[in-house]
Amino acid sequence: MKFEKVYEAVKGIPFIPVKNARILYDFIIEHKLVNCLELGFAHGVASCYIAAALDELGGGTLTSVDLQEHPFTNPSINDLLSTLGLEKYVTIIREKTGYNWFLHDCIKENTSNNECTPIFDLCIIDGPKNWTIDSSAFFLSDKLLRRNGWIIFDDYNWLYANAATKRVATDGITHRTLSEKELNTPHIKEIFELLVRQHPSYSNFKLHWDGDWAWAQKNKEGARNIAVIAKPNYWQRLKKILKKFIP
Repeated sequence: MKFEKVYEAVKGIPFIPVKNARILYDFIIEHKLVNCLELGFAHGVASCYIAAALDELGGGTLTSVDLQEHPFTNPSINDLLSTLGLEKYVTIIREKTGYNWFLHDCIKENTSNNECTPIFDLCIIDGPKNWTIDSSAFFLSDKLLRRNGWIIFDDYNWLYANAATKRVATDGITHRTLSEKELNTPHIKEIFELLVRQHPSYSNFKLHWDGDWAWAQKNKEGARNIAVIAKPNYWQRLKKILKKFIP
């Protein structure tokens, strides 16, 4: 299914910027990433773009995992996929406590003789943005990611301190229980810099600065430096900061 058809159906629905969606859609088709895992789907907008890319490839599967109870039901992922006729590509899984228990089950199901067989070509981690939860999700996902597969983290620069001005909790994490350091440190950035970039099996690091995404490939033979794409200038950074405080 063409990108433009999906865009017309989901425009205005959060949470993936159109620029990111285009990059993701094209990347899946270019690299033929036919078995994808999405950890955190909200309304399912990104899910629709991924499913459309699989449709363009002529087949594939997307496993999308999120909480059983979350506020993103109007529209829901089921509504959007049904509208586009892309349901056959997506397996939707809702867990009571989050996607790490799904990863537990998936590792167990794919383990034989004390060895886990990787099954995914792409993993997108877009959930709580929390060090404890998503650092674990990285190591668990690594066991399921095939060699030469890719992992993407959303919300590279996201801060609990900014979210705390709008609500009392984010994805089950109550802000008042966090220390000042936890509130003012971008957790995903720490995971990417301290865990992913230091992992001996990962390389070809990319940072889409304006899209707030960080990428890495499970291929130890690739480039160990990080490619910063579309790094904003001073005024772009200032505008982004001010936007968080001025409606």
